[in-house]
Amino acid sequence: MGRWGELLFEDLAPTGDSDLDQASIISEDAGVELWMYDITDDNERPDPPAKGLEATRAHLNDGVLHRLFIDYSSKPLKDDMGQSKELRLVFLAALAMRVGATIEPAFMELLHGNVGNIPVAPKYSLPLFDTGFRGPMKDQFEAALKHYKNDGTPYDFYAPRCKGKDCAKSKDELNNGEKLMKCGKCGEVYYCSKECQKSDYLGGTGKAHKRVCMTEEEKEEKEKKRWGNGPIFMNV
Repeated sequence: MGRWGELLFEDLAPTGDSDLDQASIISEDAGVELWMYDITDDNERPDPPAKGLEATRAHLNDGVLHRLFIDYSSKPLKDDMGQSKELRLVFLAALAMRVGATIEPAFMELLHGNVGNIPVAPKYSLPLFDTGFRGPMKDQFEAALKHYKNDGTPYDFYAPRCKGKDCAKSKDELNNGEKLMKCGKCGEVYYCSKECQKSDYLGGTGKAHKRVCMTEEEKEEKEKKRWGNGPIFMNV
């Protein structure tokens, strides 16, 4: 089944969605729950068990993350779900970054090299062909590769970040006097300066924000034209 969202792990349905299925497979291979890593008193505890943030990070750093990078990059995937080794490595890295695990330089280099080899789908895609990046997902992961501190600090994939060309700063990374501000028209993207806003708004072919920047009313009108008088389907 395809994705219910356009970013990493943005699957909101309770079962059957690719990103969270990948997280489940990787957690099983790691021997520890990597998505819902917090220890809770809920009856529905994950299997493998959750250990909490620090213990999960220590577990990965104790040779487990190294083993998984080697296995996923060099051996045929079990339960590949139609997805590539390159994308499996993206999910592994993202789960590791969320808990602040140490990714060795050779594996960071591998990730940088693999990003360009993964197909990129539009913001919506038929499930059969939804086996690579969504556009926003690729941008999100490329920002993570650039800004991940790799020093034990967990990375927040959903923190607002500047969309300026080659920027992607979060609130905690801004210089004195800088402030993240939403686009005044669409309210969906952030910028830390007028220079960053201009670079994104007038960006390269297919990347310029001006091509997709719309008010809520304009979006609704576009969807009505797209679907005509028929039902509006979910973005999967």
